[in-house]
Amino acid sequence: MELRHLRYFMAAAEEEHFGRAADRLCVTRPAVSQIIADLESELGTPLFERLAHRVKLTAAGRSLLPQLQAVISNLNEALALAKRVGQGKTGSLNIGYGSQTLINSIFRAAVKQFRETYPDVTLSLLEMSSNEHPRALAEGRIHGGFMHFGPGRTIHNRRGDGEIAQGETLLDWIRIQTGGLGVAVPNDHRVARMKAVTLADLAQERFVLVPRSSVSPGHGPLHALCQKAGFEPQIAQEVHTTTSQLNLVSVGMGVGLVVTGRNFTYPAGVSVIPLDDVKYTTTFVFAWVKGQKDPALERMIGIIEDLAGQDEL
Repeated sequence: MELRHLRYFMAAAEEEHFGRAADRLCVTRPAVSQIIADLESELGTPLFERLAHRVKLTAAGRSLLPQLQAVISNLNEALALAKRVGQGKTGSLNIGYGSQTLINSIFRAAVKQFRETYPDVTLSLLEMSSNEHPRALAEGRIHGGFMHFGPGRTIHNRRGDGEIAQGETLLDWIRIQTGGLGVAVPNDHRVARMKAVTLADLAQERFVLVPRSSVSPGHGPLHALCQKAGFEPQIAQEVHTTTSQLNLVSVGMGVGLVVTGRNFTYPAGVSVIPLDDVKYTTTFVFAWVKGQKDPALERMIGIIEDLAGQDEL
């Protein structure tokens, strides 16, 4: 028995006529008659009464039709679902991000556009540091992740696909943008209206520090940069995220070194001034496990590539 036997039976039962069933199926009437006869032979019971100008279901046929209609409906739904998943229009997508990512407009635009374009895909955003992303990708907890790196992380010096190693796992990535380093201060701070400052200008300041950040200077890099500028930094507070750092800066707890770039937006109570005597390049990427792009992830990658490309114009 093949699926076409069941489809031919359904058409003939619903039309109560082999000729009309043939027209509906775009086949000949003898083909319908033969398929129905083969099905009846296999089941060992007639399914239709052949009348002069139409056919009529037998008791066996009447019991079969509603069950078969339900099966075919489920099958059609399953095939439609498979097609939509294959097109990246449904399914699920887990994306990692960190607090630094939250203040980047490309991230916000990518999430908004994806949700509007693919509303049937369940998009889950998981907060984690960039240092956690490679392991989360390798373990399959996320499909892709927005990651920030400071100058200490080896990344190919070009925009486009590259590889980052996590144990035995290779990650593909696209560069979204590069940035520099600046200082975040409250809006009423003495340097808030300056176009640029040097680290030496901040020698008397107290710093709010994110020690485990993968992109802004932690303890070691901060001390090295400040010592080069001729002073030892005073640490006012240590926090876990850039969001906490900026909020504490806004209420006057100190100043903080943060990533600068045209797609970063900061809280209303904070001004960010570039450091003109510090060479410190940061990189913002979107990464995924090499060779494991599913359709929904490919749609997200396409959106990010378009947004990053527009930003370069």
